[in-house]
Amino acid sequence: MSFEKKLQKYKTYENINNLDKLKVEFKRKLEKVPPTMEYLRNLILDVKLLYRILIDPEFELKREAREDFIAALWYFIDTRDGIPDWIPMLGYWDDYKLVRYVKEKHIKEIERYFEETKFFIANYF
Repeated sequence: MSFEKKLQKYKTYENINNLDKLKVEFKRKLEKVPPTMEYLRNLILDVKLLYRILIDPEFELKREAREDFIAALWYFIDTRDGIPDWIPMLGYWDDYKLVRYVKEKHIKEIERYFEETKFFIANYF
């Protein structure tokens, strides 16, 4: 399944319009991800970056990027996505690849965020 199809699955009305639930579930999920491998540490930094940009009240994220960020974060939160998270060493690989895809797809928005806000975010949080 393509990354776009995976994102589309998570772009439900409830997911897109319920940032309060996303915030709670996102923080809960972060507590469970073991930063044991380099790709997991990178995944954690990447999702924190998407989350930080998404919730910044001073930055108006373009609609497509906003929806993709939300969908990618819900994919990360879902334990039974493409590769179930409980599978040792591989469980988060699909999350990592999807989040990287979203970052590359919206790199101009991410760059605009840093240019407009003038923030340097250590660990993106």
